[in-house]
Order: sequence, then structure tokens, then C-alpha cells
Amino acid sequence: MRTNTPAKRLFAAAFAACLLLAGCAASGSEAEAPAAEGDAIRYLSSNLPYGSGNGAGYYYFAKDENGNSLLRVVDYATLQDVPLCSQPNCAHGGETCPAWFAWGGTEPSVLASDDALYILFPGAPWDGWAFETYGEKALPRILKCNTDGSDRQELARFGASEAFASMPAADGQNLYIILTDYSSASGPVEKIVTIGLASGAVSADESVQRAELRIVGAWGRELILQSGLGRNYYAAYNVDTKELRDLASTDSTAVVFEGSLCFLDEATGAIRTVSVEDGGVTELASDLTEQASPQWAMLAGVTEQGYVVQASGEDGYHNWLVDFEGRAVRQELQAESTEERDHMRMLEIFARQGEAYLVSPSRSFHTVLTPGPNGVTYGEDVVNYAFALISAKDFWSGTPNYRAVTRVG
Repeated sequence: MRTNTPAKRLFAAAFAACLLLAGCAASGSEAEAPAAEGDAIRYLSSNLPYGSGNGAGYYYFAKDENGNSLLRVVDYATLQDVPLCSQPNCAHGGETCPAWFAWGGTEPSVLASDDALYILFPGAPWDGWAFETYGEKALPRILKCNTDGSDRQELARFGASEAFASMPAADGQNLYIILTDYSSASGPVEKIVTIGLASGAVSADESVQRAELRIVGAWGRELILQSGLGRNYYAAYNVDTKELRDLASTDSTAVVFEGSLCFLDEATGAIRTVSVEDGGVTELASDLTEQASPQWAMLAGVTEQGYVVQASGEDGYHNWLVDFEGRAVRQELQAESTEERDHMRMLEIFARQGEAYLVSPSRSFHTVLTPGPNGVTYGEDVVNYAFALISAKDFWSGTPNYRAVTRVG
């Protein structure tokens, strides 16, 4: 049985909406937006709630049986999955390893840009025991290092009453992130925080107070923000002028892709797009509902081939591709699994590498005993992914021409 600490569940809930958008559109090979002023901002999302990729590799944390984390990379050049550590004869099991991170009350996330990695520890203000037990390791903080793991340094840290509410975005000068402060008796205070990459200087804008505020994308010099409980509200926030523009409100969840908010109408299968620049709306009719008759469907990303939809039906979960003409095609390849209860066997697209997808044709599980308050440990079944690359053409045609990634160390 999969169990989680209260802190994990709360943190997962806060991140769920933005993490699930990452899919294909957030990989390292995505198209960059033209800058309106200065450098264009890039949203540094996790690809699924797992890792983050750039053009050279896919970075993720693996957990050991005691909840500690090891930073690993799927190297596209060598097709190897290795710890991000260059020390010879390293056992990768303690503080002397640059890829190893001790459990400190919260789980880290890794975000990749083309020239740096950012490691986020979210904070846990709802868990006083975490700070009492692990001290500064439980604080919300951001580390930065080179893509080979070298030159690791702390970029910024925040207080025990604060927690990150989204993944960040970055340009050439700054990192941008939403920080929620829970110290006020009147309720949480949302802060749009700017962190200087060179100086570490921190500034915060509290002018946008909306429930469940988070960054879900970027375009030009604007952050795309999502907020709301039940209904989703989208707005564009200019990091230079601090101006906020409302874009759309909907019951659906958007994928941000090349200057547009993309929505799936579950009832009709249509894809609706809203331009970030001018608010213009277009709609693409599709035959998804005729082909799939889904019980549940979600727009997971956008690729050069079309819109990727994850849907469930009477015969399980599948990926569907809705091309730019509105034709829906089901992806038939399924992952092998050692877990009998693991019914969601559709191949996840973890990242894109050129014209190929990083996927996991098979997976296994191990149990992690995460420390909790009063000496209690919480059991969690953690997935071990066996990665491979497959061309987009083979992925959608159901041809299992995998290039296997070898796991080392």
C-alpha cells in the first residue's frame, strides 16, 4: 500500500496542477519565446512529477531505502543513466558525494536549464517537527550547480513559515518563483520572488494575492500564472513592469505552448487555444471522443506532431495524439511493470531529445521508509524507471524500436 507523510501530500497537492503540465512542452528542446524586452524567460518545470531535461540529458532524483536522494542524469550522448558525480571510486552514499542529498524533512526537485541545474527544497511550514529535527535542511532553499554537478552553491534560502508554491522560471539574469508565507494570522501571503543569479539578491512583489497562485509557463518577459480553487484562472505577469493581465478562466487545465494557452474540452474533444499576446481564441475540432469515448482525459503536452492527451477508457489508460488537423490516434505501446497494482501502463514521455522521446518501457518498485515525527517511518513504494529513447514516429505508430539506456551505479 502506498502511503505518504502529511507534508508530502500537502506539497504534492500544491504542485500537482503545474507539474502535470510539463510533459512534452517543457522539455529542454522546446522552442524559445521571442523576448519583448531583454532576455526571454523560460519556465523551468519538471517533466512530469519526476525530473527535468535539457538538450544534453535528463536529470532526476532517485531515493534510497532511508529517503535520501541521489541526483542522476540520463546522458543522451552515452545512453547511460549515471549519478551526477565525477569522483573516482565514489560509493554515492554520503555527504562526500556531490550527487547525494540527505533526507531533511522535504524532498528536493531538480530543474534543468541549458547551462545550469537548480535544486529546490520546498519547505514545510505545516510540519514543525521537520525544522526541529533537521534545522536549516528543512528550510525552503534553492541550490545552483553546473550541469555536470560541479560548483554547487546555495542561491537563496527563506524562512520556516514559507514554502515554494510552484516551479521557477529564469532568464539570463534572474530566477522567478512563487513563495507562500504562512506566518500571518489573516491567511497565506503570496510573493512573486525575483532572485539574482549572480548576486543572490532577493526581492518580492506581494501585489498579486490570488488563491493557489503558481507559475505554469512563460512567454517573452511575462510569467504565465494560474490560480483558483475548483475553477482555474490564468493571467500574464510582466516581470519588468509588475503589471498583471487576465487571460482566461476555465474548468480545464491549460498547457502553455509557444505563446498560447491550450485547453482540452473533455466533452467534445476540441482543442481551444488562447493567445497570450492578444487574447485571440481559436478552436480545433477533433474526433477524439468518437475514437476514444474517454471516461477521463487530460491535455498533457504539445509536440511537433500535435496535442498529447492522456485518457482512460474501459480498456485502461492510453496516450492519444490529436494532430493539427484534429485526427486522433491512440498510442499502443505499454510499459512492463513488476507491480500487479500498477494499471497505468501507458508510456510516459519524460522528455524530448531532438526527434526522439525519452520513455520507460519497463519499471519496478522498491520501498522507501521515510523518517517522520516521533520516530515513525512512512512506507512508500518508489518507482525505478528503466529508460530508453524512441523516435516520435515509432512511438506513435506502436513500433518498439527502443534505444535502451544503461543504468550505471
